[in-house]
Amino acid sequence: MTIRDDKAELRAFVRLTRAARSSDELASASVSFEKFLVFLADQYGWRRIAAFIPTPSEPPIAHGLNTLVLAGVSVIVPVSAADGLLEWVELGPDTIWSTANDPMGMPIPLSGASATPTDLDAVLIPAAAVDRAGNRLGWGKGFYDRFLSSVDGDPLLIAVVFDSDCVDQIPTEAHDAAVDAILTETEVVLTQ
Repeated sequence: MTIRDDKAELRAFVRLTRAARSSDELASASVSFEKFLVFLADQYGWRRIAAFIPTPSEPPIAHGLNTLVLAGVSVIVPVSAADGLLEWVELGPDTIWSTANDPMGMPIPLSGASATPTDLDAVLIPAAAVDRAGNRLGWGKGFYDRFLSSVDGDPLLIAVVFDSDCVDQIPTEAHDAAVDAILTETEVVLTQ
């Protein structure tokens, strides 16, 4: 098997485990993620972060992001562009609840000002899986690997996953960007 095969197999496994989550599990996870996001924003003094609006199968962080916006944190979210790059939009209060899908099928707000990903305190990164060394498995399109290779400054890079998405070892390639921390519904782990 190749590294690409290993990655594809792990992604398939994650899709199955995520699809098996009940609405009660997701609701409980949403509350936990919100508490952790508020804690992290307070602990690190977040003023501006990049995040993502979750799809139905991703960790439910939408309530937490909206809480941060309401508390005065600038939260920008990506829109996938056809060239493989990410463009950014700033969330306003409650704009996270009105979304459409971008060309890649990712939820994006229907309203919001165009934003540039500068002066970021943290980047919340979607991931299929992650290991405790900070190796992250994305979904295979490379959007975040390209974005992270060009980020200015030194924001805290946080992979957002479910507990079940934390594995012993992630197959990696040279272009795969590592993360500084992992956020799940039960813990925050610094990887470096």
